[in-house]
Amino acid sequence: MSKKAICLLFCLSTFSFANTPIRHRTVEPRPDLLVVQSAAQSRLAEVLEPLSVAVETQTDDALAATTLADHGVLRGIASDLITAAKRHIGARYSSGCSGPKAFDCSGFTSYVFARMGITLKRSSREQVTQGEAVRRRTDLQPGDLVFFGRGGRGVNHVGIVTDVEADGTFQFIHASTSRGVRIDSSSDSYWTRRYVSARRILGTEV
Repeated sequence: MSKKAICLLFCLSTFSFANTPIRHRTVEPRPDLLVVQSAAQSRLAEVLEPLSVAVETQTDDALAATTLADHGVLRGIASDLITAAKRHIGARYSSGCSGPKAFDCSGFTSYVFARMGITLKRSSREQVTQGEAVRRRTDLQPGDLVFFGRGGRGVNHVGIVTDVEADGTFQFIHASTSRGVRIDSSSDSYWTRRYVSARRILGTEV
C-alpha cells in the first residue's frame, strides 16, 4: 500500500473518532438516598417552623409594646391637660372670652388644649366636628371633649372629661355660665338631659 493511501486511511479514522458522540451514563436515583433527603427536608421544616412563629411572636409583641407606650404617652398628656385646666377653677365666665382670667365654654377648651400645642376651633359647634367620635360613654377617657345642647339636640356647650366611672358616668371641667370654671358630673339631671356627644382629640387628627 502506498504512503498516500496509508495517510488517507489514518486521517479518516481520526476524523471518525473525533466526531463520535460522547455517551453519558444515566444515574438512576437511589431509593435509600431519596428517603434520607425527604427525612432531612422534614426535619428542616420542623426546625424552621418554630423559628418563624418566634419571629412573628416577637413582631406582635413589639407592636403591642409600641401600642402600650403610645397609650402611656397619651395618658400622660391627658393628665397634664387636666392639671392645666384645674388651675383655672373659679375663673369667671364671660361670653366671647378665651382666658386666662375669664372664659366662655369653648374659649376655655381651646385655651387649655392650646397649652398642649393642640389647636381647637373657636366655637363648640365647630369643635364637635374635630377629632374622632366616642360612641359609648363607657369608652370615654380623660381629656375627651363632651358636648351638650338644649334637650340633647344641637350643641351649645362643651367641657373636658376629667374622670370616668365603669358605668360611663363622667366628671367634666367646663366654664359654666352661672359659676365660671368648675367640675360637674354627668349624673346631674341637668347635664343628663342635655348630653349630646363626645369627641376624642388626643392622638387624633384635628
